[in-house]
Amino acid sequence: MSDGPLHGKVALVTGAARGVGKAIAIELGRLGADVVVTARTVTPRGDALVGTIGETVADLEALGANGHAVRADLADPADVRALIDTTLAECGRVDILVNNAADTGDNVFRGFWETTPEAWAAQIQLNLNVMYELMHAFVPGMKERGGGIVINVGSIREIPEGLESALPLTLGAAYPTSKVAIFAMSTLLAQELAKDGITVVTLTPGPALTESFVLHAEQIGFDPSFGTPVELPVRAVNEIVTAADPMQYAGRFVDATTYATDDD
Repeated sequence: MSDGPLHGKVALVTGAARGVGKAIAIELGRLGADVVVTARTVTPRGDALVGTIGETVADLEALGANGHAVRADLADPADVRALIDTTLAECGRVDILVNNAADTGDNVFRGFWETTPEAWAAQIQLNLNVMYELMHAFVPGMKERGGGIVINVGSIREIPEGLESALPLTLGAAYPTSKVAIFAMSTLLAQELAKDGITVVTLTPGPALTESFVLHAEQIGFDPSFGTPVELPVRAVNEIVTAADPMQYAGRFVDATTYATDDD
């Protein structure tokens, strides 16, 4: 889309086969960016978690945007390296990095006795460390070009008192720990990278009504009606990436639920 405000920019969105990642990728394409979408799913799973990276690219192309699908299991270091290499080879740059991928499977709900050290390390690796690795790969190019935007999708910035009583299900410790760490990492790196014109933001999408959210509701038996529209984090990303001065968001914890309207 040659007339969009992001024309000439390249965006990379992880976890973009469905849910929040897909919705953000489509929005960035609508705004004119070339969008690299990555996830594990290249063929339909055959369950409630519908969506593939190919379908996301097809939706981008239907808008007149350029989409690039790169299959990657970000839990695999070789796939992370291949994603970096392929993106740079095909697109030459990344101007907007949206680190959205996370482990949202059954591991999220496993308590201490069910979580092995290997499972703990795997969640921290995927949910947190891969974000840093992708930043480390693409931020130097942003610096050379005079700036860029990194949006790290988190969920909480501290462990709130009474967390479990506020939720309809029990979380294990690994997932919330990784999400608190995302905010700490993003805030500190935002301070360091601001002088290079690079905006680093933590975005919490809230309880977005994604396919995964609905599936967990069905599995555990809670009412998903308290979920919020996927469009809310899309609105937040739109505001950040189209801002005249994105640096105003640097280091901030952006809560997508504040972007709701009376119609939501």
